[in-house]
Amino acid sequence: MRRAVSNGGIAISFFCLATAGHAQTLPRQDAIVLDQVVIQGGDDSGKSGVRAKTATIGPLGRREIKDTPYSVSVIDKTLIENQQATTLPDLLKYMPSTQMEARGGGDVGRPQSRGMQGTPVFNNRLDGMNIVATTAQPIEMYERVEVVHGLAGAYFGPASPGGLFNFTRKRPTQDPYNRINTGFTGKGTWLAHGDFGGHAADGMLGYRINVLSEEGDGYVKGSDLDRSLISGAFDINLTDQTTIELNASRYRFDKFGFPGSFSYDNSVTLPDAPDPTKVGYGQKFAGYGLEDTLVGGLVKHRFNEDWSLTAGMQHQRVSRWFVSVSNALLDDDGNYSNSIDGGVSGQFRVTSNIAVLNGTLFTGGVKHDVHLGTTGVNWENYSPRSGNPSVQGYLGDASIDNPVQWDAPTGLVRNGPRYRSFSNRSQSLVLGDSITFSGQWSAILSGSYTWFDVKNYDETGTVTQKYSERGLSPSVALSYKPAENITTYVAYVDTLQSGGTAPTTAANAGQVLAPERSKQVEAGVKADLGGLDASVAVFRIERPFAFTGEDNVYRIQGDQVNKGIELELRGQLLENLNIHGGVTLLDPKLRNTGNPLTSDTDVVGAPKVQANLFMEYFFKSLPELSASANLHFTGKRAGNNINSFKVDSYATLDLGLRYERQMTKDTTAVFNLAINNVFDEHYWASIFPGSIDGATRGANSAFLGAPREVRLSASFKF
Repeated sequence: MRRAVSNGGIAISFFCLATAGHAQTLPRQDAIVLDQVVIQGGDDSGKSGVRAKTATIGPLGRREIKDTPYSVSVIDKTLIENQQATTLPDLLKYMPSTQMEARGGGDVGRPQSRGMQGTPVFNNRLDGMNIVATTAQPIEMYERVEVVHGLAGAYFGPASPGGLFNFTRKRPTQDPYNRINTGFTGKGTWLAHGDFGGHAADGMLGYRINVLSEEGDGYVKGSDLDRSLISGAFDINLTDQTTIELNASRYRFDKFGFPGSFSYDNSVTLPDAPDPTKVGYGQKFAGYGLEDTLVGGLVKHRFNEDWSLTAGMQHQRVSRWFVSVSNALLDDDGNYSNSIDGGVSGQFRVTSNIAVLNGTLFTGGVKHDVHLGTTGVNWENYSPRSGNPSVQGYLGDASIDNPVQWDAPTGLVRNGPRYRSFSNRSQSLVLGDSITFSGQWSAILSGSYTWFDVKNYDETGTVTQKYSERGLSPSVALSYKPAENITTYVAYVDTLQSGGTAPTTAANAGQVLAPERSKQVEAGVKADLGGLDASVAVFRIERPFAFTGEDNVYRIQGDQVNKGIELELRGQLLENLNIHGGVTLLDPKLRNTGNPLTSDTDVVGAPKVQANLFMEYFFKSLPELSASANLHFTGKRAGNNINSFKVDSYATLDLGLRYERQMTKDTTAVFNLAINNVFDEHYWASIFPGSIDGATRGANSAFLGAPREVRLSASFKF
C-alpha cells in the first residue's frame, strides 16, 4: 500500500530540476507569448477532417497538438460525418494505437490505447468530466473524440495507462445551422438524423439540438438494431465574459441477434474466424438493451485576457440489459457448447465534477501558463437483487461449421429491483505550470493529488468491504524546438489508479486492493511539414498486474510492460490528396508472474503491429466529387497467456465516394456511398483474457468482426 503513495518527493525534485538554472531569460517585452487558441465549433481539421490542429488536454485547456509534449490523436466531426461513422469502433480504427476490447460486445467494450486495458469510467470523459465507457456512445452527438495515448493522470486524476478518451459535445453555432441526414445500410437499417444550431434572444441564448432514429435488420438473418437519441446543448451568455452551458441527452440502443462471444481455455486453439453472417453464432433473442441518460452543466468565466475559470457537474445513469449467449469452444475442431445468461442487469450512476482556474503570469522573462483545479467522480454500481427472474444454463452443442439457432427461452425480464453494491469516490486536486523559457525551450510540470473512498455493500446496505487512500500522480515534460516547425520532447508520468477487486472464485473474494501505480516514459518528435503534420513517439509503460495465483489468492504478483513506437502522418500529401495514416509497433509483455508458463509472454489480444491509412482524393475536373479509401491492418496477437498459439493478422479495405453540391445560395447537398470491408474479410475483432487484471485461470474470449457492409446517405445543410 505504501508503494502507491510514496512518490511525493519526485514531483518536488522535478520542479527544482526544471526551473533552476535555465540558460537565458528574456525581458518581458521580448518574452515568447503564444497566441490564444480559439476554435469556433471545434472543427479545425480541413475538408477531409484529417488534420486537426488542436486538442483539449484536461485543465491545460485547448492546445496546439504540435506543441503538446504527448502523443495525441483527434477525430473530429468532418471525418465522422464524411465516413458515416455511427459507433465508437468506427472511429478507433483511424488511430493506429487504439482498439476496442469488446468485453460484453463491441458496443459495450472498453476503448484502449497502446495495448493497455482501460477502465469502465476513469479513462473516459465528456467535456472533461467522467462518463461510462461500457455502453454505446451516441456518436452523432459528438463534435470530436480526442485521445491522449498512454498515461494522463497528472491532468485528469486516476486512470489506467489505457489512454484518456475525451468526447466533446456539439455546441451552439454562431450562425444558424441545420443539417438533415438520412442513411441506409445494405442489410436494411434506416437512419434519420437532425442537427440544428444557432442563437436566439439577441445572442443571449445558444442552442444545439440533435435527434436521431435508426432501426432495421442487421447483417445476420433475424438480427435487428434499434437506437434513438435526443440531446440538447444550450449556452446562456450572461455577459461577454460569462457563459452557462446546460446539457441533457437520452440515448437508447437495442441490438439483438448478432454473433455472441466465443470463449476458450488454454487447452483449446481458437479456429480461423468464420463468416459472421451465418445464423447460429448468436441467437435472435440474445443481445443487449442500453439506456443512457445524462444531464449537466458548466460555467465559464473570463476575468480578463489572462485569467479564466471553468466549473461544472454532470450526472449519468446507464441501465444495461444483457441476454448473453456464450459459445464455449470444447476442442480444436470448433465444437462448442451454447449457454445463456439473461435477466435483470446492473446499472451505473456516475456523478462527476470539475473546477479549473487558468491564468498567465511572468517571472522575469519567463512565461507561466498555470492551472489550479479539482476533478472528481462518484461511480456507483447497482446490482440486481436476489429473487429477480433470470434464465441461465445450457442450451445445447453446436460447431463452427454447423451452428444452431435455439428457441427463445421463457422468463426473460428486462427490469427489476436493484441495490447499490459498489461505490468508488475519488477527488483530485490538480496543479500545474506550462513554462516558456524561450522560443526554443519549454516545460510542463503537473500533478494531481487524489483521495479515494471505495466501498462494497450487501443487499441490506451494510458495508462489506472498504478502503480510503490517497496519493500523488506527478508528470514532467520538457520540449525543445530546433526549428520553428519542429518540436522534440521527453515526458515522464507516474499515475495512481484504484486497485482491482478479487473475483468471487478467489479465496479473498470481494477484497479491494490498494491503489496501484503505473509509470510511463515517452520521447517524441512532431513536425509541421507544410501541408503535412508528422509525429513519432517512443514509449515504455509499466503497470502492476493482479490475478488469482496458484494459492487462489487475488493480489498483485506481476507486471505488464509495453514498449513501442508510434508514427502518424496527416494532412495534404498532394494537391488533391489528403491522408491520415500511422503505424504502431508494440512489444507487450507480462513479467514476474511467478509462473514460468506466463512470465515473459505476450499480452493476450495486443497486436505487435497495427496500422491504418486513410486517403481522400478530390477530382480536379469535378471538384464536387471525392473518393476515399481506408486500409486497416492488425497483426498477429497472442491467443492466451501461455502463448501456445497466435491469432492470424487481418486487413480490411473500405472504399467511399462523396458528392457535394451547392443546390441554392443557402443549401448544400452531400451524397455519400461507402463500402466497408470490401473483400468481406473474416476476422476476430477483439481477443482478451477472462480477467481484465490478468487471471491465469478462466476462459479467454473472442468476438467476430463485421462483414462487408454498404452504407448510403444523403444530407442537406441549410
